[in-house]
Amino acid sequence: VVAAPTPYTAFDYLHERPFDAAVLWGAEDHAPALSIASGMKRNTRLYHVPAILYLRGSGEINLAELYNRGFADVAAADTPEEETAERIAALAQAHRRHVAIRRALESARGSGLTDPSTGLFTPELFASHLARVAEGARLRRRPLSVAVLRVSETEAVVTARQGGWLDRALPQIGAMVSRLIRTEDTAARLSPDVFALALPATRGPAARIAADRIAAVISCTAFDAGPDRSPFVVEFEVGVAEVMPGESPAVVLERASADVGVSTR
Repeated sequence: VVAAPTPYTAFDYLHERPFDAAVLWGAEDHAPALSIASGMKRNTRLYHVPAILYLRGSGEINLAELYNRGFADVAAADTPEEETAERIAALAQAHRRHVAIRRALESARGSGLTDPSTGLFTPELFASHLARVAEGARLRRRPLSVAVLRVSETEAVVTARQGGWLDRALPQIGAMVSRLIRTEDTAARLSPDVFALALPATRGPAARIAADRIAAVISCTAFDAGPDRSPFVVEFEVGVAEVMPGESPAVVLERASADVGVSTR
């Protein structure tokens, strides 16, 4: 357990060493805690580290806003310490499982089952996995959505592509995608600049929010554009489709691909 006396040292600690959870003290002014939680959600390495807000007073709070800012749990001031500790430990253990699963998947890199540069599923493996997930969703009567993210052809991206700098950045982008999804989700690289996500137990609107959030986090990263050039950012066009009754995985993937960029037109 490490205690940080200020928000600045908290960020330093979070960047310097791995943590299983972060507990933020909610004083009368929640601004510092909100700032830290928001910052964690903009960082691919810290994105899944659970942030817990421990309230100091009993004043009125907006739980929806707190969860939207990225908090995994909020403990009221009158919550017994033992209960709060149990909730923190449960979130930390879940995060450790998430990390262990990710490492297991990364160990498959180079096996031919995953894209060698990003570690994401190949199109063939993704299609096979999506079929199994879709059958499981049908049997359990749960929703399933597919999201497709395509690199937007902005002026900066076109220039970076011509110089080969986009090709250098795409493996890092793919790795960022893999770190921004849930444990139960699956990411694939369908083509050099197109990625797909299988999102179990997720309705279409929620899937779009998840995909847009991933795109927003990646767009905060500046990529090298070569000597004497300003770094460039990568934006995505997003398409989403929810599996309909009797629909095959191939069709839903086609619908998600066709939906790419539609909402921005």
